[in-house]
Amino acid sequence: MFAYIRGTLSDIDENTIIVENNGVGYGISSSSNTISQLPELGEEVKLNTKLIPKEDSITLYGFYNKEELKMFELLLSVSGIGPKGALAILSNMTVSDIKFAVAGNDSKAFAACPGVGKKTAERIIIDLKDKVDIIGAFEAKITSDLSGKKSALTSNVKEEVIEALVALGYSASNAARALDKMTITESTTTEQLLSDTLKQMSFL
Repeated sequence: MFAYIRGTLSDIDENTIIVENNGVGYGISSSSNTISQLPELGEEVKLNTKLIPKEDSITLYGFYNKEELKMFELLLSVSGIGPKGALAILSNMTVSDIKFAVAGNDSKAFAACPGVGKKTAERIIIDLKDKVDIIGAFEAKITSDLSGKKSALTSNVKEEVIEALVALGYSASNAARALDKMTITESTTTEQLLSDTLKQMSFL
């Protein structure tokens, strides 16, 4: 019904964003990640929204970008996850964090979010395993780092780095998260990338 709302950022009350449009103030529930990206009060903002009606209420949810909205909808498709739970996850994990946790079977990452138990965390991984694009996340990062240049680093090399880190005792999701923070150039070698990623692991 509402694909997005554009208006003036009027107020922020905990996890609710107030956007004024044509004299009407819309209360929009959102995540901490989206709230951290908002402009100053009084400036224009655009939020991608989803309206969820219930028997006793109608709630509008909004996100700074479409990627987070899509992840919100994917989380809602998981048995046992409602809007409140999905927001809790998105407030504690970025979209990339969620993708890496699913790819690495890291249920502990989800269980660390408020209101998410062990069984629900495992269900998230099962239900989203075939719905998230972990390789796409890596490719987007690499494309950004190379400013449009073609990367010489193949998917096989990336997988080898993650496998090496897992063999050293790190979880696949933490390995993927650390690799995502690396600056990759056309001259980057597997050995160099593994060494740099190991250094990054010490900060996670």
